[in-house]
Parts: sequence; structure tokens; C-alpha cells
Amino acid sequence: MMFYLSAWVVGFLGSFHCAGMCGPIALALPVDRTSPSKMFFGRLLYNAGRISTYAMLGLMAGLVGHSLALAGFQKALSISSGLLILLSATVSLAYTRINFLNQWLSRFTGLIKRRFKKLFNKKSPLTLFLIGSVNGLLPCGFVYLALAAAVSSGNILSSISYMTLFGLGTLPMMLFLSMAGNFFGLRFNRFVIKATPYIAIAVAFLLISRGMQMTEHSCCHP
Repeated sequence: MMFYLSAWVVGFLGSFHCAGMCGPIALALPVDRTSPSKMFFGRLLYNAGRISTYAMLGLMAGLVGHSLALAGFQKALSISSGLLILLSATVSLAYTRINFLNQWLSRFTGLIKRRFKKLFNKKSPLTLFLIGSVNGLLPCGFVYLALAAAVSSGNILSSISYMTLFGLGTLPMMLFLSMAGNFFGLRFNRFVIKATPYIAIAVAFLLISRGMQMTEHSCCHP
């Protein structure tokens, strides 16, 4: 239960960071503004696209995790995933900027944003869903954190469920933002960014503890 709860919590906390990173996209959506209901439905489609991408990423993570679990490595997978997250969080606390990684992420983000430009020139329900789908691929530390936890489940359905719950955790804030505007300022966004490593450390200890409770031959347990 705590494993799945962590997915929603990570998504919800991550959504405050998303408010700063993806807020401009959510506010500029080419939705039908002729009525509040159409605006709301359009923004739901956008968020449905994001969550569907997270679910697909969960499927891929689940396939990897399930293969390793079948080979008898689920215990080691959960512990090693936790240790990897812990190491990444520690490094990010010690070194706030990793230049080569930032350069790669900037190029990848630029590629995705060019796709956005083409989609924003069209107005249709499918377009809104596709914008959300592409948005879900934007580099995000919280998404990577959720994926690491999803892989450790060793179960395809559990991995998909984890990433879907992560996406649902982001929904309240992202929906509020797109309807009400950028309520949270830059200072709060910086606070969330600084808190990210500590959130990652909490998830890391959860995965390590979960792995320690498994038997050596555990397989495919959510």
C-alpha cells in the first residue's frame, strides 16, 4: 500500500515543480474558450495525454523489471533501485549542476518543444491529447524518480499502475493551474526544486526497506 501511495505523493509534490516548468504550456493550450465546460474538457484531454504517456513509460519500465524479476533479481532490483536513487539524490545535493547532463537535457527539451510548435497551430480534441502526450516526455526528475520505483515492482501491471497513479497525483495542481493561472510564484518553485533530493531520499529508503523484506527468490510481487 505504501508503495502505491508513494506514487501519488511523488506525483502531487512533483506537480508543484511542474507548475513552474510546464505552466506556460498549460496556460497556452489551444482550447475552445467559448464556454467554461469546453475549456475544462479541453484541459482534461491535455492531462489525459500526459497521464497516458506516463502509463506507457510504466509499461516499458514494467517489461524491464518483470524480466529481471523472472530471473530471480527482484529483491536485488528493489534494493539497487533505492541505492541508485539515494546516490543520485546525494550527488544532486553535493553538485547542483552537472554540465554535460544539463546540455543533453537542453537538446532533448528543444527537440520536444519544436514538436509543440506544430501542434499548437491546430485546434482539435486530438491535438490537446497529443500535446499532453508529448508533454509527458519532457525531462523531469520526478518522472525519473517514479520510473525507478516502477521498475523495482518487477510486475508489468504494478509498474503501469504506479506511473498512472503518479500522473493522477499531478492532476489536481496541473488542472488548477491551467484553469486559474500561475498561482504559485518563482520562489515557491525554487523551494520545491531544493526539496526534490529529500523526496527522492524518502522514496529510496522505501524501496530499500521493501527489498530487504523480500525473500531471495521473490518474483513479480507488486
